Amino acid sequence: MKPGSLLRAAFLPLIEPAVLFPLLMFWLLVCIGTSGSPLGFVVLVLCLPPVFRYQMIIIEACARGRKPAAFSAEFFDWTGSMWTLFPLPVVIALLWLGAIAQSSFGDAGVMAVLAFAGVFLPASLVVLAITHSPLQSLHPIAIGRLLRETGESFWIASIYLFVLGWAAVQAEQLPNIAGNFVHLFVLFSFSAVTGTLIQPFGLVDDVSIPESIGPDEKEIAADLEKSRAAILGLAYGFISRGNREGGFKEIFDGIEMDQDPAGAWAWFFERMLSWERDDHALFFAQHYIRDLFKYGERKPALKVIMRCRLINDQFRPFREDVPTAIEAAEGFGNIELAEVLKRR
Repeated sequence: MKPGSLLRAAFLPLIEPAVLFPLLMFWLLVCIGTSGSPLGFVVLVLCLPPVFRYQMIIIEACARGRKPAAFSAEFFDWTGSMWTLFPLPVVIALLWLGAIAQSSFGDAGVMAVLAFAGVFLPASLVVLAITHSPLQSLHPIAIGRLLRETGESFWIASIYLFVLGWAAVQAEQLPNIAGNFVHLFVLFSFSAVTGTLIQPFGLVDDVSIPESIGPDEKEIAADLEKSRAAILGLAYGFISRGNREGGFKEIFDGIEMDQDPAGAWAWFFERMLSWERDDHALFFAQHYIRDLFKYGERKPALKVIMRCRLINDQFRPFREDVPTAIEAAEGFGNIELAEVLKRR
């Protein structure tokens, strides 16, 4: 990771207009919210969820090496992309834990909570950005796997969080307006640095629909979404009743008939990651990886493998695909993954 990239990420909220605008907007709303008036409390309650939602937008965009999307009114929607709101209760829980630790053990208790948050919070947010699953983002095994995969540089996120936490505490001495700005800058800066740190590992897949599509294309995309959702619902019915073969036959037949098979593979994989049982998604991933290798898509296949290993570190492609996976990992310089695949 180049120091220049991290420095730019740290100041992204100030130098990137797409992030600076929501920063200023949230600053105004939070200042109203902390003014002490009854209306201010309502404003604060309404603006906190989109603040943390935009935090996840920044992490995911930086993890893909892209600029964060421009802020829109959709971020105030409480129903869409619910996973992006999950950092809010996590932070509230950590603050509550810190308050209890301080009252019970004083400064030593606070330092212990800060040390825990420094390791847990950055990794948890990244797992959430990768899997879109709140349950996975709290799972200690998934967090441990992420830290092993990115250990060579991800420790910087923990140190940066500690530094920013110290700055946020010092900002309490500033006037309310200045302190609010520092707190929001700290949040968005931490998000940008955290996402940038995992970008070289290529763990976040891009399965979104391209931007700026015309009205007709939007209708086609909506119809395609409905068709895939119907197939997935039918397949889930089979699989949940123990008929895995019948369920996956529905999905594989649907992919074969899909007008965008490559997009269909990614779509079904993403949706299966939200199911209660991970083994179904991992079984599907083995077929997905085989299809990617079939068409020479080696880098996307490696991303799927690494993503699945965050869920279960015993995950492997089908036996006959392992040599191709090892060759691809070595070709892209991921020697650690290649060695893991060689062990069994």
